Amino acid sequence: MGTELKSIVHFPEHYALSRKVTTQYGRLANRNNQFFETIQTYEGGQINTLCVLAIGTGMGSFDKPVIDDLSLKFPKVHYVVVEPDIEDVQRFQDLVDSKHSQREWDNVVFEFHAKTIKEYLESGDKDENVTLFHIIHMVQVVYYFDEPVTTIATLFDMLEYGGMLLNVMVGASYGQLFDKMGKHFTDPKMNFIGGDTMVEQIKNRLPTANLSVIKKPKACEISECFKPTSKDGNYILDFLTHVANFRTSAPRCVVNEVLSFLNDEGDLQSNGEVYFKTDDCHMIMYKH
Repeated sequence: MGTELKSIVHFPEHYALSRKVTTQYGRLANRNNQFFETIQTYEGGQINTLCVLAIGTGMGSFDKPVIDDLSLKFPKVHYVVVEPDIEDVQRFQDLVDSKHSQREWDNVVFEFHAKTIKEYLESGDKDENVTLFHIIHMVQVVYYFDEPVTTIATLFDMLEYGGMLLNVMVGASYGQLFDKMGKHFTDPKMNFIGGDTMVEQIKNRLPTANLSVIKKPKACEISECFKPTSKDGNYILDFLTHVANFRTSAPRCVVNEVLSFLNDEGDLQSNGEVYFKTDDCHMIMYKH
């Protein structure tokens, strides 16, 4: 059991700023497209009303192209959104209103729940006509589940036969970094676990599930992380480790271990920049 240390998720403003800075230094612009491409692999056949459960959607930026596509492919779509941030739920609802005013998404019925996934699963305010789903997706949110593997197993049981569950997590070197953090720290709001480790845990828990994994490359320029006084570097470190004020709040030995890991995994460019190259791990489970 590691030392309790507060994750960055306890500090929403700091989290948002750290994510913004990291995105500015990262090659992450295609992550929405990669998510959309994976969802497109779903072949629903003759379905009158496609039921989708979207978990941890934020304001709907990842969902927009998905809904655009599904609303054209299926006569009706029932789209259930589970997102604990009330402000993000409102922004998603504003997006829906904007689309409806343009006569788009008219065949999509939305159901919003400003809850955590645990609260949603335990609540009784779901649409009683929608008990199973054709698609369930979650992008970079499993870390915040109380019991990740158990929750995924529960969600898998909520799939229609032929349905698809998509779980996107950090993999490769970034996943290894999360695993490394999990050996040192605990936080009731954060599970430090990488995608590759999650794949093995799911295989052990659901050995009969049809599980496939697609790796999607991404990279982040981390040169600033090796400069102790760099504000951007410290924001990037906080986001990569998901620990608030990591350089000053974590034990010195752990800071050195992480910086050494980033240096070893970094790819030195001819211009002197160092890139942390890793991938997103798309876990796709079909219910047959």
